[in-house]
Amino acid sequence: MSHEIVVQEPSGLQKIKAYAALADVQQRFANLLGDYHAKRYVESIVIAVANNKDLQECSPKSIMISAMRAASLQLSVDPILKQAHLVPMGREATIIVDYHGLVQLTVGTGYYKIPPNVFEVYKGEEVKLERFSGRIDIEGKAETDEHGNRTVIGWCGYFKAKDETERWLYMTNEECDAHGKKYSKAFNSPKSGWNTEREKMRRKTVLRLLVSRWGNFSPVVKQIMAQDEPIIEAEHVEMPSDENVVVTKEVKSQDELMSELGYKAEV
Repeated sequence: MSHEIVVQEPSGLQKIKAYAALADVQQRFANLLGDYHAKRYVESIVIAVANNKDLQECSPKSIMISAMRAASLQLSVDPILKQAHLVPMGREATIIVDYHGLVQLTVGTGYYKIPPNVFEVYKGEEVKLERFSGRIDIEGKAETDEHGNRTVIGWCGYFKAKDETERWLYMTNEECDAHGKKYSKAFNSPKSGWNTEREKMRRKTVLRLLVSRWGNFSPVVKQIMAQDEPIIEAEHVEMPSDENVVVTKEVKSQDELMSELGYKAEV
């Protein structure tokens, strides 16, 4: 029987859990959201990190600062809700506001009679632009193939404010893709939404440009919405250093480790 002692270094997730449990971190979220909602929000952060191995390699401080920025916008970082996502960029984490998050931000202003919406334009339809008013009309009939499917050729965004102001924005698929390629650092990454959910990213691009140009938001929110992958400048946010995290290293015998792997200790 082996009695050799093995010391296991704490995992990235354990470090982030320990950081989230710090009194200073808990208090900052409580100041922002209230005690009850803060606890649940921090739990959702840990869940998001637990489901993303790359996030587990990020600085716990950068994760919490990015999550706090999302919380200040009343957006959840729970992946299921698809409002805002914690995204790893090397050792630092940032947030990206998802399509549903953009909708949430627009509706929350109370500015709109008809909230911003983006809809498909199909092959066979023709986009008519009234140059002076900016009004867009869709004419013609969408073509269908032998299976009854229609081909999306572009996206049109629209909203109507309570003061009766109306705004339209039309972009072809090619224009959306060109914008993404220009402004998204992860455009060519296999994990990027531009490669996994391109239609969703095209819709999001039109919505984001529509509301960032003509919507009614604070400068901070406009800055976040106008960028495809916002890098949060958070040096001014006072949060505990990563060095404040203390995680007890696990000490196990070699026999215990082998038993966890399904091997029986030799007698």
